[in-house]
Amino acid sequence: MSSGVKNLAARSMLFLVGAAFVLYGVVMPLLPYAGTRTEAEITTVRRELGDRQDPMPNRYSWSVGYEFALPGGTVVHGNTKVIGSSYSAGIAKGPAIVHYLPALPWVNALERDTRPDMGKAVMVAAGALLCFAAVKGPSLTSRRRSRSPRGSTP
Repeated sequence: MSSGVKNLAARSMLFLVGAAFVLYGVVMPLLPYAGTRTEAEITTVRRELGDRQDPMPNRYSWSVGYEFALPGGTVVHGNTKVIGSSYSAGIAKGPAIVHYLPALPWVNALERDTRPDMGKAVMVAAGALLCFAAVKGPSLTSRRRSRSPRGSTP
């Protein structure tokens, strides 16, 4: 495979990852407005691994699983991650509110995850930066250096 094809494949992958970041960061806060609100049941709350080694001690990652039924009766499963203490995720089994896209019900989130926050803004910014880097390609200075013969100065 030539270096030009490898470069194009790498840039395409970089663009796709950036676009996914932007899409996630934009869609999640829009779910309450563009999606449908329904009641779900939180079915599992499990602590994962050990202490997160955060600056704040005694913080753990928790996996939360939930499910909800569509108007046609189809059950959709979802999951999310939360950060909690060693004994509590801050979320309990039982009823919860979920927002989902009716055309794509697997695009869903708990209501608490759809609030705009700094993390989603950073996700959009990072994704936009990756997309820009993929489209722009190598900088002018690196192209100029690669064209000049060895031993000469540009």
